[in-house]
Amino acid sequence: MVWGCHPKKEIKVVKQDVTQQQDSTVEHTYDKFGIVVDSLLTSEHSIKRNESLYLILDKYGFDAQEIYSITRQARDFVDLESLKPGQKYWTYARSDSSNKIAKMVWQPNPLEYVVFNWQPDSMQIYKAARPLTSKTVATSGTIDNSLYQTISSQDASPLLAYKLADIFAWQINFFGLRNGDSFNVLYNKKFIDGEYYGIGEVLAAEFTHRGQTYRAYNFQHQKTDGYFDEEGNSVQKALLKAPFKFSQRISSGFDRDRFHPVLKERRPHYGTDYAAPPGTPVLAVGDGRVTTAGYGRGEGNHVKIKHNTVYETAYMHLSDFADGIHPGVRVEQGQVIGYVGSTGIATGPHLHYSLYKNDHPVNSRAVELPSAESVPDSLMAEFNQVCDSLDQRLNSIERDSAEGQDENPAITEVKTK
Repeated sequence: MVWGCHPKKEIKVVKQDVTQQQDSTVEHTYDKFGIVVDSLLTSEHSIKRNESLYLILDKYGFDAQEIYSITRQARDFVDLESLKPGQKYWTYARSDSSNKIAKMVWQPNPLEYVVFNWQPDSMQIYKAARPLTSKTVATSGTIDNSLYQTISSQDASPLLAYKLADIFAWQINFFGLRNGDSFNVLYNKKFIDGEYYGIGEVLAAEFTHRGQTYRAYNFQHQKTDGYFDEEGNSVQKALLKAPFKFSQRISSGFDRDRFHPVLKERRPHYGTDYAAPPGTPVLAVGDGRVTTAGYGRGEGNHVKIKHNTVYETAYMHLSDFADGIHPGVRVEQGQVIGYVGSTGIATGPHLHYSLYKNDHPVNSRAVELPSAESVPDSLMAEFNQVCDSLDQRLNSIERDSAEGQDENPAITEVKTK
């Protein structure tokens, strides 16, 4: 079979030191942040415990008024509360200057950095990112324990498990994978200065579960953006299969005549119980409006969400609600709405999850869920052309264990002020 969907074109944005005009006839030496260091003394530092921007600037001779002005301007770009011990920063001083610095770079993470640049009559601050390069790789595997462990055994990032679970969450119950299920995936790996940084976009994926094969192609064109099967149908459904990011053990299924372990009588169990550690985040399975968020004698802390005119879901025995969850609020698919607990009538920490269709309880693990929008007819010809290429790439490209990267810098945005 043939895969499809070309990845986004990656665009190189050339970062320049926006604080000064350079003479194009003179050769300059640049550091990894794009700063000209010809006549500057550069020093590398680590943020110390309880050290703030105020304390850093104070030891370099800035007075309180200057620090106040710098801090106020910097807040337009970064959260200064995110300065953490161990983060790196660099100071740049002119060899003939006093203790005051001419420039400073703070790097909160391996990708992003913030530049402070002092001029004789002004100062500039800008936030930017180091260039990313990418390499398209493929990996495959057969499940013999869990998706997470199988991907890890292929020397691929465990984060790839997250991405596959997100893509196929509408078709596959990842809580019920079987030994022998398999996957094949084509995706991008990101690098900074030749060092691995993280996973990029999944371009195409195939997952075989219980003998049935599901395929997903990344297709983006104007307002059409998502993953689609070979016929152009969206693989994304209106509702997730389960309200968790990863597998949680099913302790009790949907049963119209179950023996209740606490009440000691037979009564319908219109939902699925997931045994999970206390505090495990519970996700909204779809976009919708919260209709109930409160306490009930049997349900304990519970949330109900109306997704549309057909579907409604309920989440019971929560230990607590997520911030902002109350009746009337809109939630998005995958948003945390509460945390696993054992409130109400419960023998231990678990989530009781119920799905209602047209006001009637249905088995969430068996019901056929609705699809999201498909590729419009006007784009099918282009979609089919795109979907004629990736299978060859998937079969011929280097496996994930290969080293190195392509010279395809990813977009690097620069904000200035």
